[in-house]
Amino acid sequence: MLNSFSYTLHSLFLFAGWTGFNDYSTLNQQDYNLNWMKSIPDETPVSAISIPGTHESLSLYGGPLAVCQVWDLDKQLNVGIRYFDVHAGIWLSVQNHIYIRDSHWMFWQHIQFDKVLKIIFNFLGRNKSETVLLKIKIHGFFEKKVLQMIDELIKKFKNKIWTNLSVPNMKQARGKIVLLQSNSFHQGTVNIKSFFIKYDKLINVEEKIKEYKSHLCNHHVVLTDTAASFHQSPKTLAKTVNKKLNNFVVEHKKKSVNQEEPQTTTELQTKQDIEKTTEPDSTPEPGPPTSGQDSEPT
Repeated sequence: MLNSFSYTLHSLFLFAGWTGFNDYSTLNQQDYNLNWMKSIPDETPVSAISIPGTHESLSLYGGPLAVCQVWDLDKQLNVGIRYFDVHAGIWLSVQNHIYIRDSHWMFWQHIQFDKVLKIIFNFLGRNKSETVLLKIKIHGFFEKKVLQMIDELIKKFKNKIWTNLSVPNMKQARGKIVLLQSNSFHQGTVNIKSFFIKYDKLINVEEKIKEYKSHLCNHHVVLTDTAASFHQSPKTLAKTVNKKLNNFVVEHKKKSVNQEEPQTTTELQTKQDIEKTTEPDSTPEPGPPTSGQDSEPT
């Protein structure tokens, strides 16, 4: 898969037996997935990895129509979430901290932006194989001041934050936050929406994957996300969409494995055929198998 998925609203994980939806705030340590990026080759572009993420990642307060997550930032990082969508801003020009709120800018989420960075950097310091994609959306009445404040934080942590337009590979991204551009924040890597989801359904996903793979894989991060309608709770949407995404990814993985196996078998058979044609005619036939030997296929 080439896309960086924003697995919507409640966390989606590809654990064995996972259905795509979680509604429990508790988390067992056995569910941690701290270093899953370790096995990814360094030369792999971040845009070529299916990265699980959350929509309105820090919206834990505000009632059933506002709450989008049940796990805080620490827990999401621990289970393997690597893409976060945050909404930040200030209410008053005299405020010296950037506050995190929901996307409608109604409810404070009891965390400040500098604390968000601190939590992520602490996690990356303990898990140096990982990277975190962060999309920031600015709200409030003083966007210019907020942008200046964020710029100061970026300069402070310039060796730990990727701000380039280009897509980094894993070697460049490990241990860092990779910023993604938004309509209100223009530092970081270019990203586009996949438009996989419409009316709570997956639409022409296979065709779109082929299109993105041939044109965008090394140039853009592709995000798949959706938001609840005004009269629909995020939880209700997540129960439907997350499971469909989960089922699609699992099925797509099965297809990929099945497509690879015949090719591998053919290559092995071709090699065996070559070896047989180059063997001298005087080669004796193998005797019956003894203990510890495998019999030749007939």
